Amino acid sequence: MTHLGKSPSLEWTADCSGFVTSAFFWADKHTRFRVYDPNGLNYNGYGYTGTLLAHNRSGRVPLDRKFFIGDMALYGPSLGDTRHVCICRKNGNADKAIWTSHGSEAAPYSVYLHYRRDLLIVVRALDLR
Repeated sequence: MTHLGKSPSLEWTADCSGFVTSAFFWADKHTRFRVYDPNGLNYNGYGYTGTLLAHNRSGRVPLDRKFFIGDMALYGPSLGDTRHVCICRKNGNADKAIWTSHGSEAAPYSVYLHYRRDLLIVVRALDLR
């Protein structure tokens, strides 16, 4: 993840997990509380959907609950083969929460939780619980 530390207003390239990690990175830099790397790697520039899941799997959020900003939805054929992640940016239930997706599409844009058929799990980062 060569973009960590670069302003979101600058043009840079990232895949979906890099985008989510960057959102946490900037929250850490611009809020009054510590926001840890959701990959558990201290923002060292590494991580992917698998590390996001592995580090936060114990924070599973049931699909019938309310989702909060920073929750991560992982997609793919199986929990051992995750291929996409998006991040919640507006609280709400599965039909109302708004998520941001990036990487498998052209650019960051708003989606709803079930915009893909391969939703596997929603997790809440350790430090956001």
